[in-house]
Amino acid sequence: MIKVIEKASNISMKRKIFWTVFSSFLLVLIAALTIALVIMHNSYVSNEKTRLQQFTQNAAAEVNHLGLSFLAHNLINNQYRLTYIAKDGTVLFDNEGDTSTMENHFEREEIKEARLSGTGEGMRFSHTMETQTYYYAVKLDNDAILRAAVTTVSLLTVTAHMAVYFAVIIVFLGMISYLFAAWLANSIVKPLNEIDLNHPLCNDAYSEVQPFLRKIEKQQLQIESQLEELVSKNEEFLVITKSMTEGLLLLNRQGIILTVNKTARKIFNVSEDCIGKSILSIDRTNTYTQEFLLLDKKTKQKIVEIQKDGRDYQIRYNQIIVNNRIAGFALIVIDVTEKRRAERQRQEFTANVSHELKTPLQSIIGCAELIENGLVKNGDLEAFAGRIRSQGSRLVRLIEDIILLSRLDELHESMHETVSFNQITKEVFESIAHKAEEHHIELIKEGPDITYYGVYRYLYELIYNLCDNAVKYGKDQGYVKVITEETEKKIIIKVKDNGIGIPIEHQARIFERFYRVDKSPPRRMGGTGLGLSIVKRVVLFHKGKIKLESKEGVGSTFIVCFKKRLAADKTQEQAADTEEQNKE
Repeated sequence: MIKVIEKASNISMKRKIFWTVFSSFLLVLIAALTIALVIMHNSYVSNEKTRLQQFTQNAAAEVNHLGLSFLAHNLINNQYRLTYIAKDGTVLFDNEGDTSTMENHFEREEIKEARLSGTGEGMRFSHTMETQTYYYAVKLDNDAILRAAVTTVSLLTVTAHMAVYFAVIIVFLGMISYLFAAWLANSIVKPLNEIDLNHPLCNDAYSEVQPFLRKIEKQQLQIESQLEELVSKNEEFLVITKSMTEGLLLLNRQGIILTVNKTARKIFNVSEDCIGKSILSIDRTNTYTQEFLLLDKKTKQKIVEIQKDGRDYQIRYNQIIVNNRIAGFALIVIDVTEKRRAERQRQEFTANVSHELKTPLQSIIGCAELIENGLVKNGDLEAFAGRIRSQGSRLVRLIEDIILLSRLDELHESMHETVSFNQITKEVFESIAHKAEEHHIELIKEGPDITYYGVYRYLYELIYNLCDNAVKYGKDQGYVKVITEETEKKIIIKVKDNGIGIPIEHQARIFERFYRVDKSPPRRMGGTGLGLSIVKRVVLFHKGKIKLESKEGVGSTFIVCFKKRLAADKTQEQAADTEEQNKE
C-alpha cells in the first residue's frame, strides 16, 4: 500500500513539474515573440517617421528657395505623399490626388499645429484598409504649409502576415520546451524516486527534504518497533492457541475465518487453507454454522452443543467489541465428552445408590414388620434375625464403599507410608479364607516381597476387592494367585484365577460403578457392585495403570503396574507440585 501511494505521489509531482515548466516556457515564448513583434513594428514606424520628417524638412527648404515649381517637377513619383496647402487651408498641390476635389485642410490637426509652432504631426487609422497614415507638416516662409505623409500597415496586419512564421517558431520551440520540461521534471524527481525509505538519512537528496526524511526515519523506527511488538504478540498468541486444548476460531463481521488453531482444525476436519474463507464453507448444514447465521447485534454470547464424530462439543459464540462496534466473533470449542460422560455416570451412580440402599432396607423393614406383627414362628426368628443382620452388614459395606469411593474421587491425600505387599496379601487372605474354604479355592502368593510408598488402606482395598471377586466368581477346587514382580522402574501386581472368566463384550465396562456381569440374585447378594470401581480409583490415585486379561470359562488376570517410588521420591513430587501451583 505504501509503495502504491508513493508511486502515485511521484507521478503527480512529476506531472505538476512538467506542466509548470512546459506552460511557463510556452508563455515566455509567446510573450517574447509578441514583445519582439511590437518592438520591431514600433521601430519600423519610428524610422519611417524620422525619414519622413527629414524628407519634409528638405522639401520645405527647396520650396522656400525655388517655389511651388520644385514640387511639380521633382516629386511626382516620390514614395511619400506631399501636399502644398495655402494659408487659408486650400490644397494647391498634391502628388497623389486631384486638388480640385479635396476639401479644405485648414482644421486639420497637423496644419493647425504647424501654423502655431512651425511643425505639426498627426496619425490617422483606416479600419477598412487596416493601415495607419502618419502626417508631418512644416510652415513655409510665406505662411503656406508643406505636408508629407507615409502610410504603414498596422500591428494587427503585420501579425497576420507573420502568423505562419510565428506558428512554425512556436511549434519548434514548443517541442524543445516539451523535451526540456520532461528532462527537467525527471531530473528533479529522480533523486526523490531513488530515496531508500528503509534508510532515509542515508540518501543524497535535496536539503529541502531532509526534515521530511528525518520524520520518515523516526516513523520508520516507530513502525519497526510496533511491528516487532506485533510479531512478538502474534507469535505468543499462536503459541498459546496452539497449545490450547479448546478449539478457537476468530471471525470478522462477515464471518470470514481469520484464525483457527490446531484443535479447531482437528475437530472440524479442515486445513489451514480455510483461513480467509467463510465459516459457512466448512459445512452450511451443521448446527454451529446455522447458529452463526442467527446471530444479531443484541446477542453478545451464545452457547451451542453439538455432536461430531461420536464426541460432545460445546461452542461458545462471543462478540468482539471495538469502539462500541462489532469487530468480529470468537468461537471457542470445548470438548465436553468426558464431562457429559461423568454427568451421566453420576446420574447413574445416584440412581444405583438409591436402588442398592433401598433393596437391603426393604428386606430389613420387611423382616421387622413380619416379626412385629407376629407372623414369624418362634423357630424362624433366628433365621429372620440372621437375614436382618446380613442385610444390615451389606448395607454397612455399601455405605463404607461409597464413602471410600467418594474420597478416592476427590483424590484426597492420606498419610503415605512404606507398604509391604506380602503383608497386605497375608491380611487379605486371612479375611477371605472362610469364603475360599467354602468353595475349596486355594489362595496362593507368588513372587518376592515388594515394598511401595503409598496409602496402606487404599492398597489393601485394591488387593482385597480383586481377591474377593476372584473367590466369589471362582470355580470349586480352583485357585486365586497374587503374584508380585519387580523391574528396574516398575512394580507389577497380578491377581489371577481360573474362574468363570469375563465375556469380551463386558470387559470394557467392568470398572463402572454398580456394573455387574452376572445379574443373578445369588451372586448379587455377596457384593456392593463398587469393588472394581474402587480398584480403578486406587490405581489412578497412585498414578498407576490396570488392565484385564480374561477368557470366558478359563479365568481372569488383573495386572496392576506402579512406578517405583520411595519416600524421598514422594517428597520431591510434592515439592514440584507445590512449586507448580505457586507459579499458577
